[in-house]
This record gives sequence, C-alpha cells and structure tokens, in this order.
Amino acid sequence: MSRFWIPVAALAFFAAFAAPAARACDDQTDQMVAKLRKLDLNTDQMKAIFALQNEHKAFIAKSHKEGLGCRAHEDHQAVFEKAAFGVLDDTQFKKAAGRDRTEVESLRYQNYMLKAELDRVKAELAELKKKSA
Repeated sequence: MSRFWIPVAALAFFAAFAAPAARACDDQTDQMVAKLRKLDLNTDQMKAIFALQNEHKAFIAKSHKEGLGCRAHEDHQAVFEKAAFGVLDDTQFKKAAGRDRTEVESLRYQNYMLKAELDRVKAELAELKKKSA
C-alpha cells in the first residue's frame, strides 16, 4: 500500500512547489474590467483602468514574493475596485453600481479628473517650452 502512496505524495509535493503560488489565487480584476468595458468608456478611461489593473497584478506578484500571502492581495482587490469606479463619470457609475455616488466616491472621481487635467496642462507646458527653446 505504501508503494502506491509514496510516489503520489512525491508528485503532489513537487507540484505544490513547482507551480507559482499566484496561479492558485483568485484574482477577479478581469471580471471587473469586463463589466466596466460594457459601459462605453472612452480611451483615457480604459487606459486608466488597465493601468490600475497592472498595478494590482504587480501587487499580487509582490505579495507572493515578499511572503505577505494571498490575504494581502485579496484585501487590495477592494482598493482596485474603488479606484476603477473612480474613473467612471456619474452616469457610468450609476449604471454600473445601480446607485448615486457617495461623497467619498465623488471626491475620488474629482481627484481622477483633476489629475487628468494636470497631466494635460503639464504636457502642454512642456510642448510650449520645447517650442520656445
């Protein structure tokens, strides 16, 4: 009987350590992005959401590399969702969430809009400096 279980145990041990730990994790950002894509987002919104998703996936890899465990990136999932919903305008948000924004959610959207405007102004300023030089 042990002749059967020793190879099975060895194979299970090898499989457990040979496969990356992140493969077994439950990352639901792809479903969230698919849900948000149905909202007719503009290009800048899609870029922002994909950037947030890439940051989240990097956090998953970091949490496993540093031994923080799955709980750390499972908790970070909520951070990703809040940030992704912060990219949506009011009508898109209401369509996705089924309710109006809270004050905190409105501030998150305003911060997103201000950052986008600031980035645009910085790009214009850099272009003007380049032309004048």
